[in-house]
Amino acid sequence: MSNIDIDKIKEITISHEDYLIQQLQDEEYQKEFLNATIEEFLEDGNYDVFFQSLELVIKSRESISEFAQKAGVTRAALYEMFKGERVPRLDTVGKILKQLGFKLNVA
Repeated sequence: MSNIDIDKIKEITISHEDYLIQQLQDEEYQKEFLNATIEEFLEDGNYDVFFQSLELVIKSRESISEFAQKAGVTRAALYEMFKGERVPRLDTVGKILKQLGFKLNVA
């Protein structure tokens, strides 16, 4: 393939993250997405996927900085959580979910 063909392909393709962010414009899809990652966490104990899904949901709505300010959480704390460098307290997760308009339920 020539460089021209590769450049054309790059122009018409979208990253996986960008695709997910587009899909996450729908609030019902956001709920399903977060519920699926919570279930995965409960099965395997790996919370990283859940926190990464929170990051994508937030990015589908606004910037991380704007969200952090509204939620009363520092931007640095959010990024540390998204990268798996910090495990947030339950009240922090509650603040994030509340700002997103969601609740954590036990079923």
